[in-house]
Amino acid sequence: MDRLEKQAVRLMVFRMVIALTFFLSALGIQTTVGAVLTVQPFYYLIALVLAVNLAYTMVYWRLPTVRGLPAFLYVQLWGDAAAVTFLSFLTGGLNSIFTFLYHILIVVAGVLLRRRGAFTLAAASALLYGTLCLVQFYGWLTPDRFVAIPYDPPSHGATLYGLMTHLLGFLLVAALISAMASRLESTDATLGMVQKDLYLLRHLNDQIVSSIAGGLVTTAGGGEVTFANPTARRLLGETLPEGWNLFRRLEHLAQLEAPLERQLGAEPREFHLDLPEDRHLHVTLSGLLDGERRVGYLALLRDETEMARLRSHLALRERLAAIGEMAANIAHEIKNPLGSISGAAQMLRRSSEPGSRENELLGIIQNESGRLSQTLDNFLRYVKPAPLKLRRVDLRDVAQEVLTLFAGDPAVGDGLVALERNFPSAPLEAEVDPDQVRQAAWNLLQNARKAIPGRGTVRVSLSVRGPYAILQVGDTGVGMPKSEIQKCFEPFRRGFSSGAGLGLSVVYRIMERHGGRVELDSEFGHGTTCSLYFPLERGDG
Repeated sequence: MDRLEKQAVRLMVFRMVIALTFFLSALGIQTTVGAVLTVQPFYYLIALVLAVNLAYTMVYWRLPTVRGLPAFLYVQLWGDAAAVTFLSFLTGGLNSIFTFLYHILIVVAGVLLRRRGAFTLAAASALLYGTLCLVQFYGWLTPDRFVAIPYDPPSHGATLYGLMTHLLGFLLVAALISAMASRLESTDATLGMVQKDLYLLRHLNDQIVSSIAGGLVTTAGGGEVTFANPTARRLLGETLPEGWNLFRRLEHLAQLEAPLERQLGAEPREFHLDLPEDRHLHVTLSGLLDGERRVGYLALLRDETEMARLRSHLALRERLAAIGEMAANIAHEIKNPLGSISGAAQMLRRSSEPGSRENELLGIIQNESGRLSQTLDNFLRYVKPAPLKLRRVDLRDVAQEVLTLFAGDPAVGDGLVALERNFPSAPLEAEVDPDQVRQAAWNLLQNARKAIPGRGTVRVSLSVRGPYAILQVGDTGVGMPKSEIQKCFEPFRRGFSSGAGLGLSVVYRIMERHGGRVELDSEFGHGTTCSLYFPLERGDG
């Protein structure tokens, strides 16, 4: 419904109210004075106004195309001016007290139709009032023929005076309401622009608040949430109840013993929350001020899960670098003496009597020296790996070679460990060092076999996800706790009774040198899956 249509409806309602007011007034006069003939013409006039108003209503209802036309308002206003003229005639003509209604109609026309409406109705009122003056001055029609009231024909001077004062009044009212209407129109335009700007600012504010990466929550003084953007709801829980309390939620997540309100002061309070599913959340809680008065609280939430993972990887790299610096010294100090010990033990064992206690002890020295030498070689390969020899190969062929070798393991060959593979039918090529990929896959397969205490399954699969080719090795073994997943890539972090604890560290270093990554997913008691992400296309760096 546009503005003119609304004004037309208001005008019809206003006319109905005025007509009913006149009706009740006439009814009150009749009841008090008892002069039926005096007020009877008013009943006719009121009935006429109501009938005309009903006709306007029917036109509005039946003809939707004319509802918003200015002509529909002009017709109503001209009809009202004619009704005022008739009412003035019945109540004394030039001396009627109801001629002020002309001025009200001019004001209404100015409000509804601005300058043009005000001057148009002023002209119509002047024409109708001038006609009334002529009719009464020349005696063509007098009100005493219809209503029992005292009536004296107006004199020439009275007629001229009434005509001039009313015409001047009509013009002044039209000019005044036109100026006010123009200013009102200008004010409406300014207000419309301000409202539009305010809407745009609110919309922009909603977009910014809803799109920021962090969470934003505002609360009342007791912690009752008044606003929370989608990020905050996602970080604190998707299924938050209606009217939830931020303090109670943080107390539950942080497992605070004392109520949070007691711990809040003038300074902002920060929380580091460790959430389920290995998520980390940072919360800053500060007062929400209105001038100097605190009206609530403002909470800023930041998801630090990725940052915590990066910090963990950085710490791991620092530890690995420190261990690497010691490796050269260890190799220098141990390698040569260890070889001498092993050689001496071997020579002494040859000269000892087979089966003797001395021969047995020398065998132990020789075997342990060999095991330490192998551990040292693995460690040196980890610290000082051979240069990458990159070439484009089909990862299916590399994985199949390792699986063929792994199938010769006694546990696999005897059927204790079932081997499942899921390779794509099309070639899956990547630029890698095939020897180091074989070493990484072999280490994972050995860990998978060791993780299965009895019978179980080892699954190997190749797939593509985005810019990566993924080699997955999973088992149905014992798994590991969540707290051990990030630590398992550290050197000498032994998860089994045998081995030096370098298998996953070597895998981590190989993937790092290939520009890929390792992801480990494990559930204690249900098995482990290790995923190697190889870039399908290597960058210039």
